[in-house]
Amino acid sequence: QVGPATVHLGIVEVTTQVTGYQRKETLTRTVLDTVDLDLPPSTLTTSAVWYEWTNADLAAAGVADFKVPGALHAAEHAAIGILPLFAICDRWDVGGVSIASAPQSGLPTVFIYDGYEGGAGVAELAFNVAEQHLLATAEVLQNCECSSGCPSCVQSPKCGNGNEPLDRWAALALVNHTLG
Repeated sequence: QVGPATVHLGIVEVTTQVTGYQRKETLTRTVLDTVDLDLPPSTLTTSAVWYEWTNADLAAAGVADFKVPGALHAAEHAAIGILPLFAICDRWDVGGVSIASAPQSGLPTVFIYDGYEGGAGVAELAFNVAEQHLLATAEVLQNCECSSGCPSCVQSPKCGNGNEPLDRWAALALVNHTLG
């Protein structure tokens, strides 16, 4: 338990599927073309740490219902970005998923999982330092010099959702509330 958040460690099954890609103009990043793909899903069985909150916890943190997905997603990215301070890893060694209502629990949840079959021990390290990890995540969210979110705090180069939605300030409110 970290404040109102319940922290779990366990084995998860992560299924991903590439459905397409975009070609972009190099300088302006303007989308030139979107290509759909029909590829089979890929499944990874690995270890994960995950944080669960109740909807009441999010409300107590001042996170409005419409901001919950962006708050969870931004907190996930910031936590993954700072994780190498606590585990011998690179942000490319882990993945994450955030969801406003996890299928297993119905609760707002942030998952951070090892990107290797069977796990590499990163999730266990994160679990063992959960409170310190969240404190460092809050510091990143608070101290970044950008106005609303950038690659230094909440944007991820490997985000499968195109870094949408992200709400840096709602994530900070949730993490600060969790830490008390």
